[in-house]
Amino acid sequence: MNIMTGTAHTGRIVAVMMLVIALAFCMQPVLASDETFTITYRGAGGYYIGDNIIFDGINKVGNVTVMKVTGPGLPAAGVPVYDLDGAEGTGNPVPVNADGTWRFVWYTSTIKGLDKMQTARYHIIALDSGDPTATATTSVMMKKPDFYVVASPSTLETGEYLRLIGTAEQAISDIRIEISDANGNVVHTENTGASQTGYFTYALHVDMPPGEYVITVTSPSARTTFRTSITVIPPPTTAINGTSVAVTEPGIPSPTVDTGTLSISSTPSGASVYVDSVSIGSTPITQGSIAPGTHLVEIKYAGYQTYAAQAVVVAGETTTVAPALVKSPSSLPLSPITVLVGLVIAGLLCIILPRGRKSA
Repeated sequence: MNIMTGTAHTGRIVAVMMLVIALAFCMQPVLASDETFTITYRGAGGYYIGDNIIFDGINKVGNVTVMKVTGPGLPAAGVPVYDLDGAEGTGNPVPVNADGTWRFVWYTSTIKGLDKMQTARYHIIALDSGDPTATATTSVMMKKPDFYVVASPSTLETGEYLRLIGTAEQAISDIRIEISDANGNVVHTENTGASQTGYFTYALHVDMPPGEYVITVTSPSARTTFRTSITVIPPPTTAINGTSVAVTEPGIPSPTVDTGTLSISSTPSGASVYVDSVSIGSTPITQGSIAPGTHLVEIKYAGYQTYAAQAVVVAGETTTVAPALVKSPSSLPLSPITVLVGLVIAGLLCIILPRGRKSA
C-alpha cells in the first residue's frame, strides 16, 4: 500500500513537472507575438562620437518609426538624433518595411549641434509616429574621440571663411585636415597642430562651388578619424547692367575677400610662436593665409617672459610683430652689490654665532 501510494505521489510530481515544461514551451511563441515594438543596435555598446551606429527593430503599430535621443545636456523628452538643437519631443522619421521591421543608420559625425555631445551614456528612443505609446528605448555609451572638430558655421556662402575649432584628449602636434566633395574628391588639404592644452583652430577661405562637403581630420598620433560636414551655398546676387553680381546687402556688390599675412620675429630669435593657441613654428617666421581679423599671438622662449599681443590682420596686407623679449626674474643674474651685501651678512653671522655658543 505504501509502495503504491509512493508511486502515485511520484507520478503526480512527474505530471506537474511535465505540465510546467509544456507551458514554458508554449509561452515563448506567445511572448514573441507580443513584441509589437522593439529597438536594438549592433555593437558592443560603446562608440566614439563620429562612429556609425546601426539600429533596427519591429514596429507592428504603424508604418513610420520616429527616432529621438536624450542624455546629459539634452531635454528629457528627447530631440531628433540628427539635430541636437531641434525642438524638444521631435525626432527623425524612419520608414517601416511591409513585414513590420525597420532599420536606421546613425552617422554621428553629421549631427547638427555635435558639440553638445560629451563622453556619457545616451538614451535612444524609438516610437511610432501615430501612436506615441508604442515606444522602446535603448542606451549607448558615447565617448569623445582622441580629437574632434566643430565647423563654424556649418552652412556658409562661397567666399566666406570657415573656422574649424577642435580639442584633443592629449597634445597632438600634427593634424591633417582634408575637405572632400560629394564624389570623394579632395579639394583642400591643410596641416595644423594643437597646443599643449589640446586646443586647435584653423580658418579657411571657402572657394569651393556650392554643394555638400565632408571634412576629415586625422593624425598619426590619434587612433580615430573624425568626420563632419558643411554645406556651401551660393551668395545672393543682383543684376547690375545685365550682369549678376554677388552682394552682401541688397544692391551693394560684395568686396573680394582675401587673406592676410603675419610676419613674426623676436629678439632673441628661435622663440616658439603660437597664433590663436596653435603652434606655427619658430621666429623669424612669415605665415600667410591668415583670416582677416584679430588674432592672439604668443611668443615663448625658455628663460624669458611669454609675449602675448592681439595682432590685427588685414586682407592683402602683412602685419608685423617683432618684440624684444624680457628675461624672467628667476633668470636674471645677481648684481655685484647684491653679492657683496650677501657676503657681508654671511661674514657677520660667522662671527656672531660662535660667540653666542661660548657664552651659553
